[in-house]
Amino acid sequence: MGPLRPSRRLILATLVLAGAALLVTAPVFVLAMAPAIALFALVAHRVMPGEDLIVRLRSAPRARRRAAPAAQRHYDALVPHRTGRLIASGLAVRPPPAARLLTTS
Repeated sequence: MGPLRPSRRLILATLVLAGAALLVTAPVFVLAMAPAIALFALVAHRVMPGEDLIVRLRSAPRARRRAAPAAQRHYDALVPHRTGRLIASGLAVRPPPAARLLTTS
């Protein structure tokens, strides 16, 4: 006896039945796993969705790119001026502490 080879219709019917059972019992799981289930169904049926496109892109002759002409700059480089130590220390000073809400006498 050789190995059992179920027909494609049987596999498809099983997948649809399993999907319907999952939809009834755990709809959130089915929504989350829908892309993975669809890809599994495609691979199980030996359908490769992008195979023709990959073969066509791999066999297409590649055009050489021409070197872009050197573009002239239409702007000047902006160099920030360094600030002095007084400005830096003035910005780094902490504000005075907040007044106490409760006073004790």
